[in-house]
Amino acid sequence: MTPAPPVPAEWPARFGDELYRFALSRVSDAETAEELVQETFLSALANLATFRAEASERTWLFVILRRKIIDHYRRQARAPHIGLDALSDGGSTPETDYFNPTNGHWVGPQAPASWLRADAALEQQELHEILRLCQERLSAQQGAVFAMRFVEELSAEEICQELGLTSANYWVIVHRAKLQLRRCLEKHGLGQS
Repeated sequence: MTPAPPVPAEWPARFGDELYRFALSRVSDAETAEELVQETFLSALANLATFRAEASERTWLFVILRRKIIDHYRRQARAPHIGLDALSDGGSTPETDYFNPTNGHWVGPQAPASWLRADAALEQQELHEILRLCQERLSAQQGAVFAMRFVEELSAEEICQELGLTSANYWVIVHRAKLQLRRCLEKHGLGQS
């Protein structure tokens, strides 16, 4: 039995909300999420002849959307950015004071204190909002690398390949993003003893 051919006119009604929620969870900007879903539909329509029904329409659209999100991150990473020192509130602390150079993890007393209490839904909602606002303050490149690594869960190698970064440059960007996010979260009263 041959599956029914895709019906592009039904995609927005059938898959639009789900694709939008997925995109919004990855980019945290409603307008960008809407544009990514529209780009997904347009790309799928343009490549309809390549759809071989080896996967469902839904799966095919999500694969296209994920690719569009990665392209979005790539464009952001190539945008001009301001260095961490220009954004800091004063003297900057060397990254080696905060991170282990071999594994990239926080070191000793610099490690963030635990501040999550999962039993309070309202606190979780506030945390997500503060984290989203802090992520928006990252440079375009830092935001793209951070999202690709910790939201999309791509490997360092995949990110370097996608964005044309060296391994050393990638780790510097990740460390700077972590530092800036930590500072922002601490300014909002999170992570302080």
